[in-house]
Amino acid sequence: MGYSQEKLAHLLGVDRTTVGRWECGRVSPQPPQRRGLANALDLGLDELDCLLATPAVRVQEAPRCQTEESPTPGDSDEMMRRAFFAC
Repeated sequence: MGYSQEKLAHLLGVDRTTVGRWECGRVSPQPPQRRGLANALDLGLDELDCLLATPAVRVQEAPRCQTEESPTPGDSDEMMRRAFFAC
């Protein structure tokens, strides 16, 4: 539908990280958010429930938190933060 995580989160009254967890399949939207999510995605509630019940097919990727080199004490805080939050 072209929504960014931020825009969808704003429409539904949730945090952007919540939308990210929905996308990754770590958690499912709670009942209070489902109606708004269905409306935003132009779906019926039954259609949304079917989509949420279907396991996502994922392309095999290398884990993002594995880096060639771990941050060392000499690295900038920003580099260490990025390596930490990539997991």
